[in-house]
Amino acid sequence: MREIIFPSVTEIKGPPVIRKNGIITDHGDEMSLFLYKGQLMYMDAGHLRCTDYFTGKAHAPIPDAKGTYYLSVFCENDTVYAFASRENCIFRFVTRDLDHWTEGQVVCRFPENFELFNTSVCKDAEGYMMAVEAGGADDRFPDRNDRPNPYIGRRFTEFFARSQDLETWTVLPFEKSYTMLRYNACPALRYCDGYYYMICLEELPLRRYAPYIYRTKDFEIWEIGFYNPLFVPGREDLMPKPGAVLSPEYLADNFRHLNTNNSDVDLCEYNGKTYIVYCSGNQGATWGGQNCEAVYDGSLEDFLKANFT
Repeated sequence: MREIIFPSVTEIKGPPVIRKNGIITDHGDEMSLFLYKGQLMYMDAGHLRCTDYFTGKAHAPIPDAKGTYYLSVFCENDTVYAFASRENCIFRFVTRDLDHWTEGQVVCRFPENFELFNTSVCKDAEGYMMAVEAGGADDRFPDRNDRPNPYIGRRFTEFFARSQDLETWTVLPFEKSYTMLRYNACPALRYCDGYYYMICLEELPLRRYAPYIYRTKDFEIWEIGFYNPLFVPGREDLMPKPGAVLSPEYLADNFRHLNTNNSDVDLCEYNGKTYIVYCSGNQGATWGGQNCEAVYDGSLEDFLKANFT
């Protein structure tokens, strides 16, 4: 793995403008955005159900997803595929109406010394690619130190798997991971014009956390976005988005905690804008946090490319 951190350019355009809008839910469960029949939807890992992003109309939860974690969603041809992890396995659930789900099946399995977390799926020129977050031994989690893994770096490392049908997945060689050099968590993977763009959480000094963007063509050479991090924890993460219904007691309690985290980014284009969701909080030190919204006033393709121009 090789990184291009300071590319040779004669002129840069400046960072894409990301507007933080505030809190949209009173919990910090990861949210996965997708379009279903032209509507912006989300699934959150806590309630295990699809919900209309703007109206809040919720559908039936996945009945047998209990015991799996970190759901992510991919939608194609009005069919919704939910992927979730448990131990060293990735499970898949499928629905065509958002209410009736297939029974979960294992579609990807890693060796036993892998512990899997978040996933993200995108369509590329050859089929589909999945980013898989894996954890290893860490002093903060002594119960997990009995499964050391030489391919996992500082607690979290991203691995990749390919599929032709969203059902059978083949894991790429472990050497094509990203990255053993740093804390690297909760991926959001997208594909555009020959590049795989990935947003992951990086750990900054003094246990601060912020999302960074990278891109690669071959999972061997990675370019680092010019303007990283995409955004950092701030006061906007403590205020409600206009129109969000949150109790005064809940909002007052926010200011009792230190906000050090903007994690678990997901993003989706809708009506010419790119909606970005993320979790705030402080990684559970005193506060699980909540989900917040940010918006880029342009297409997803424009947003991805703008981080490298």
